[in-house]
Amino acid sequence: MIAERGKPAAVVLINPNARRLSKPLSINVLSALEVRYSLEVYSTTGRNAAIGLASQAADTGVELVIAWGGDGHVNEVANGLAGSASCLGIIPGGTMDVFARTVGVPRDPFEAVAHLTDERRAERRVTLGRMDDRYFTFSAGCGFDAEAAERVESRVPTKHRFGEPYFYWSAWRLLASTYRHRNPSMQLSGEWGDVAVAMVIASNSGPYAYFRRRPVRLTPEPRLDGGVDVFALRKMRIEALPAYAWKSVVSGSLAEHADAFHSADQEAFEVRSEEPFSRHVDGEPLGPASHVRFSVARDILKVRV
Repeated sequence: MIAERGKPAAVVLINPNARRLSKPLSINVLSALEVRYSLEVYSTTGRNAAIGLASQAADTGVELVIAWGGDGHVNEVANGLAGSASCLGIIPGGTMDVFARTVGVPRDPFEAVAHLTDERRAERRVTLGRMDDRYFTFSAGCGFDAEAAERVESRVPTKHRFGEPYFYWSAWRLLASTYRHRNPSMQLSGEWGDVAVAMVIASNSGPYAYFRRRPVRLTPEPRLDGGVDVFALRKMRIEALPAYAWKSVVSGSLAEHADAFHSADQEAFEVRSEEPFSRHVDGEPLGPASHVRFSVARDILKVRV
């Protein structure tokens, strides 16, 4: 890439299917970015396409690669840039934009542009979680919440129409329509030994999600510069859903519930099952597996904050 004289080069990777993105908005936001940067702009064409595009940009020495989209899109760009000298910039465009909020990026796209172009802003190296060979910025899951993510992603128009509440409605419908008690089907193994569980969520940073601007917290204080926090439910009970919701949204953490298992600041742990289970990274569904290993990748991604 040859930058315009006096302007640093930047690549913008856009998810055209992001919830909060339109053609008129794209034109205006890109015009605002062009005041500061010499841009190359690409729209992704399918799942995981942004990983390759981000990796190619890093290989050519581009200093800033901007992900414009939701959490799944940011995850793909982060996977393409991890371990490189290129810096991730974010323009939030999704339903929750959890990682963007975590690193202090405004959700309004024009405020996000101002954030990116502010010369007083720093670049920070952050730690990522890893599920096998896939990085995650804030969370990854096995079992129930991954099944809920699959259901949401299979109904994108409905997701766009109803936003955050649709994820929670989908989760409730999934639990209610399958079976009343979700018994342990996986084995969670780590320094604590083995625990039989029905669902596992790994947190690289907090919160896990948002509900009407309120953070949803499964564990007390996951840290972006620490290890991975692991949260699991030994059994999922539909009659306990009000208690789950209260503790995660109102009281600040679900980790102390009687059904829960929690261990903070872990370097590595594993999940196994006789039958394949669903998986996700940052809300992005992956293919099923019967064995996964979680680990920590220290200071592997440079982010504009």
